[in-house]
Amino acid sequence: MALSYFDKAVIFLLPILVLQMFGDQSVYLSIEYIYSITIVIIPFLDLGLGSYFYYIYRNTGHKRAIINKSIKIFHLLYFILCCIGCILIAIHYFVVPIDQYIVYITSRAIFLATFAFLSSYYRLINKPEKALFLTIVANIISLIILLLYVFLDKEFELWVIFIGQILFCVFYFLKTTRYILLKWHKHYKNLNTVSFLKASLLFAWPTILQVFIMMFVANYGKIFALDKMSLDDGTLLSLVQRFCMLIHITHTSILAFIVKDIYTNGSEKEIKKSALMKYIIFITASTIFVILLVFCYLEIYNYNFKNFMFVLSGIVAYTYLWCLVSYLELYFSRENKNIFKLYLACINVVIFVSILSIGSMAYLDKIIIAMFASTLATFGTSVLLLKYRKYYLS
Repeated sequence: MALSYFDKAVIFLLPILVLQMFGDQSVYLSIEYIYSITIVIIPFLDLGLGSYFYYIYRNTGHKRAIINKSIKIFHLLYFILCCIGCILIAIHYFVVPIDQYIVYITSRAIFLATFAFLSSYYRLINKPEKALFLTIVANIISLIILLLYVFLDKEFELWVIFIGQILFCVFYFLKTTRYILLKWHKHYKNLNTVSFLKASLLFAWPTILQVFIMMFVANYGKIFALDKMSLDDGTLLSLVQRFCMLIHITHTSILAFIVKDIYTNGSEKEIKKSALMKYIIFITASTIFVILLVFCYLEIYNYNFKNFMFVLSGIVAYTYLWCLVSYLELYFSRENKNIFKLYLACINVVIFVSILSIGSMAYLDKIIIAMFASTLATFGTSVLLLKYRKYYLS
């Protein structure tokens, strides 16, 4: 868990360091835009392979064979993703513009999709630290170059934040390409890759759509901050959401250590009370810490944003509920009822869009209210659904 927190701490700090050291709100919002677009894209990249990996591992008697097959299939998928990424970049520069940040968006999306799968892989072979070393090295490279820019008093360039991830993508592409070419006939040719990925997609498509909807709702404000908000409003929203990322870090770090146990142990309708209470205690403690940290940060740097308390309370409450919903949804995946997660996401997005359509409210206010109200409704519905399906605490 310590390595996970260190890695997430570096990810958390990089954009804030850019804002504090270079003082450019528009550059900061550009970084948040790239991060947000990437998070929205990621659910579609691995065709559900990461979540299907856990499910098939739980329900097979040949666990080692499934692990070996899955990593090889991911090598092929990674090769395809990199080729598609290169094609998109070429189209942007030589045919028609797609997005001025296409290189950064593509490389970060592939990097995060790779890390997500490798986290599952190394978790199941009981070597979770290996996946963390990959992302730690990539982020440390960016951090070192950023500090050098500050030390040398050079003007900031956006590639500094993403260079570590770009280098990893290139290195892993060369590595997987070498494996595929040298061992094609022995290890890759007869994998039945298409049928495996088809099964993965059939298993995970509700989750893919659900995660896409949830991530779009979570990042909607940051994606359109530069176009529809003032620099101050956009910066306030992005900063508060960035600090709330510490709550997400706690959430993902805890889940990383208990997800295998949830998927592989216990009866299908059982929710272990001890694990749930520990989770709630950690999430609550991290929420209190975030609130105190935001106040200290604004006091130290003398920021005086309008509507600060409204934005802080709304985003913190939204984040807390989002984490609880995400935890409870693990149990739907465990019984292969991912369709319920999609239903919950549909409820979420309908309420979110309905509130956004209100014309008389300020844009920032609508974003905050829509995020909180839609997630509160989703949380309440998920609890009722679990009760209806006769889940029980043990």
